[in-house]
Amino acid sequence: MKAILSPTSIADFCQALIAKKIVVNRDYQRDDRIWSPYIRSYFIESILLEFPIPKIFLFVRYDLRTRTSIKEIVDGQQRSQALRAFYENRMRLSTRIETQEFQGKRYKDLDEEFQGKFLSYSLAIDEFSGVSEDEIRESFARMNVHNVTLNSEELRNAKYQGEFKIFILMLAKAFREPLIQVGLLSRRDVVRMADTRMIAEAAYIMDRGIRTTRPPEIDALYSSYEKEFPDQEAYASHMRRAFEFWYNSQLFEFEELNRKHIFYTFLAAIMELQNPGLISGKLTAVQNTIVAEIIASDATLAELNRDILISKSDEFTGEVADLSFGKFVEACATKTNVEDQKLIRYAYILSAIARL
Repeated sequence: MKAILSPTSIADFCQALIAKKIVVNRDYQRDDRIWSPYIRSYFIESILLEFPIPKIFLFVRYDLRTRTSIKEIVDGQQRSQALRAFYENRMRLSTRIETQEFQGKRYKDLDEEFQGKFLSYSLAIDEFSGVSEDEIRESFARMNVHNVTLNSEELRNAKYQGEFKIFILMLAKAFREPLIQVGLLSRRDVVRMADTRMIAEAAYIMDRGIRTTRPPEIDALYSSYEKEFPDQEAYASHMRRAFEFWYNSQLFEFEELNRKHIFYTFLAAIMELQNPGLISGKLTAVQNTIVAEIIASDATLAELNRDILISKSDEFTGEVADLSFGKFVEACATKTNVEDQKLIRYAYILSAIARL
């Protein structure tokens, strides 16, 4: 079977929706969840800024009696509904999207330049014609088989469409170039969405404290804010201020501390110093006691960096274990997403940067 690529302008696509020449096939579109206004706005903003969006898949049915065709949406219901609502001036863009000139506007409120960009935007559409529904299902199954295996971050990005996901993507975008410049991220890291995992880890600590974070725990965070994320602006403000402190203080110059899991620990520690109680208020009494004991020690960034430099192997010798920062060295090198290790790392870094 063959899917025919049929690029269509948004103007023609919306006219076909209104004329019911394109309809939703409920057998495929079983998910009745509706995108939040913010997610819809983010989608329309992407189009106005001429970013690519995923393909829409249609199944062409022929009515032999009327000798007409009807195109059914196999994949792309939410996108189609958002396009039509904005096209018909029934949708006002959120005031929380990044592009100020689009905030709060309907289609008719846009400058003519952007009205034209919206109407002429070419949608990538694949049409299945003259095939059975079983063949369509088989086609999707085969496409998935040949896809590159997705990592946890890529799967999460595909699964969740809510406000928390957009929050993570926006911060990752804001931090991306500086992180690449200082060598903490590579271009490949960005392609495989390693930057979003770092931001999500810091957000998790801010939201739920220091715990072991495997993929299900991060998924649960995304899921809890899928429909609404009321603290988005506050979380973003805390994260941006912490990042600015980290960058302006040139903490990335401590080469052996310039690691992804250490970076989000830096963010958490800085956020606590800038907003006392923000992180400690989410920790247990036992955890706060451990942190207090470490803060009472004489930790400095130079000593932390020096002791990591001493240990270059994965095996920790007795000599390393006897060092005053041996626990910190180990917490930076093994089981980095485990609660105990994250807490030790957080406590030593909190102690160190408090002395800057």
